Amino acid sequence: MKTYQLDLRHAPSKNRLNALDNNRLPPLRLRIKDDETAIAWAKDEAEQFAGRNRGVNFTYIEAALTELLPIGAAGDDDYRRIGRWVKNREGLNWRPTPRKAKA
Repeated sequence: MKTYQLDLRHAPSKNRLNALDNNRLPPLRLRIKDDETAIAWAKDEAEQFAGRNRGVNFTYIEAALTELLPIGAAGDDDYRRIGRWVKNREGLNWRPTPRKAKA
């Protein structure tokens, strides 16, 4: 089982996401077997959050999914970014994190 963390944020637009105070919910953590199941869980949480919240400050919603790694498992990093669900005027879309090329 792997541990995943989901960070939900909201704003009137992507450009305002980092400029707003108090737009980040406490992170959600869950132990799940694999990335595909975690991505589905993150989508469900993003849809529920978007369904409960309306108004100008919820026009853009971002649900960033991260796998938390055991200490020392990946060198200096203690997490692996999977991607994020983004809800905007075009709907809910998955945006995977690009994989780093190995040197």
